[in-house]
Amino acid sequence: MNDYFSRFKNAPASFKKSFFMLVGAWCCHPLFTYSLFREGAMVEGTSNNIMKMAVVSLCLCVLLFSIKKWARALVIVGNTFIVVYDLFWLLIVPTNKLSTALCVMVVLFTLVGTLWLLSKDAREYYNQLNPKSEPADPSGPSNRLQRPPK
Repeated sequence: MNDYFSRFKNAPASFKKSFFMLVGAWCCHPLFTYSLFREGAMVEGTSNNIMKMAVVSLCLCVLLFSIKKWARALVIVGNTFIVVYDLFWLLIVPTNKLSTALCVMVVLFTLVGTLWLLSKDAREYYNQLNPKSEPADPSGPSNRLQRPPK
């Protein structure tokens, strides 16, 4: 675990900004959903969904902190779904000032955080920590087709 903290400490500023913006967005995402359904009996029916969103948000946070190349791609896809989900609910459900403000925060934080995650510095840092493995030499003896003896 210490390795993760040292990797995060050595990360470029764009990655750190992205991380904190996305953590803010992921914290506001379940709060936004709760703010939509906080009136009446609708909260009881949506409490499991809100908990699932909180768990997904926490998982995305841990994955981004792990600084794995596949985790970065998963975070970008997850952010796309979060933005679409929140904008959908904002358009469908009657909102109040709190839910509108939370939705705007989620969308803006997610978009800005994702753009910083896609910046050149962050991309190079991910490539530096997770280099591509070089394919084996195709002309090498282990890669030649060998015929079975007759």
